[in-house]
Amino acid sequence: MKTQLIRFLTALPLAAALGCDSPVPVVDPVEPQTQVASATTTGFVFDTTLIATPPTGGIPTDLLPRTAFNDSVLQGALVGSTETFTTTGTLGSRKDLESRTWTLENDPSEGQALVLNKLGSGPAVPQEPAVMQRTAIARLQRWGIPTSEMGQVLQVKSYLETEETGVTAVPELHRYKTFVMRAINGIRVQGHRAVVSHGVDGTFQRALISWPALARTGHLLRTRLSTADIQQRATAALVAEGETTGAVRLSWKYVPTRLATGDWALTLVVGASMAAGTGTTHTEEPRVIDVDVSPVP
Repeated sequence: MKTQLIRFLTALPLAAALGCDSPVPVVDPVEPQTQVASATTTGFVFDTTLIATPPTGGIPTDLLPRTAFNDSVLQGALVGSTETFTTTGTLGSRKDLESRTWTLENDPSEGQALVLNKLGSGPAVPQEPAVMQRTAIARLQRWGIPTSEMGQVLQVKSYLETEETGVTAVPELHRYKTFVMRAINGIRVQGHRAVVSHGVDGTFQRALISWPALARTGHLLRTRLSTADIQQRATAALVAEGETTGAVRLSWKYVPTRLATGDWALTLVVGASMAAGTGTTHTEEPRVIDVDVSPVP
């Protein structure tokens, strides 16, 4: 019996959107030059490097419009097809559509879309990952995502591994994947990203997008708290979650909330991240606890 499994991803370095009209802001990995403060009543050691500079910017004027999730815009700008699409099903605000060679799922209320190429990839042809990345970003920009909303860009290769009668074959290249994280003024928006996949022949195969339209007003993007104040609040939040000791990295992030208008507003929080736990039989994911920083507009 033969089984197939996407076994692992090989990550390439973070890179900016090469070849775009304006550069995509990329958050580089932080070097181990940290500002450290120890909590006196607990065993926490805080790395405050990523919150050393408080956010000051507002919402950009150039944003992905709500109309980007209109069927015609998705079909023409994101899919890039002139084929006729037929609605095959609906569930709440989600609509399923199909054409001769494409499947499209669209949920404008949640700001989510899924595109699938029904033809699949052809024979493998050597591809340059940087070109795949530029092509993916150009597709997202053509659809309407401006560079002012793009943050980290991660380019990876996925591999397909087969197993038959207990014998595992050599993994084969399956997809070139481009992950684009949403960020405002360099601060990551929690849960919002776009993943564009190309086949081994370089053809567009898949897009999975969670990028709802942002409101023009109603955001809480800044804080008046000092770094010391935030450390104190982080200590309380960690203790409330049952933590008592460990290294903690603090970082800014925006948490999205849907408004009555259907648009989404952002609220500034600090994520307190603790290292992954490794035991003799398992490895735990890094734990991230949100810290309220009394955000203001």
